[in-house]
Amino acid sequence: MTVNEAIAAAVHRLGDTVSRDELTEWLSEIENTVVREIGETHFGQMPNTDIIKFDTDGERVLFAPDPHSRLYLSYLLMKADLYLCDTEQYANSAAVFSEAYKSFADWYNRAYMPLGERRIRV
Repeated sequence: MTVNEAIAAAVHRLGDTVSRDELTEWLSEIENTVVREIGETHFGQMPNTDIIKFDTDGERVLFAPDPHSRLYLSYLLMKADLYLCDTEQYANSAAVFSEAYKSFADWYNRAYMPLGERRIRV
């Protein structure tokens, strides 16, 4: 999923109730959190964690691949519910996001070797 795809999906669900700049800021928050909390704890090349800019980073591919990329939309919807003071819907959205984040973290932990220290010296 790219930045543009995530923003477009959120705008499709939310309409014009939240600005694209706000959505982009939230997307940057969750992308950096995912990379820092999950990606950086495993071996492998880490993606760019600069702040996402709506006008220049539209084609940037986000870290979590499909089908786990749903965590980005669920995060944006959760943040929008909080922003719009819809606490009842926020509780539902937070549960959906939590499940999506956990599902991605579980998959990533199974798929990639975690960082750690060697126990056997050669």
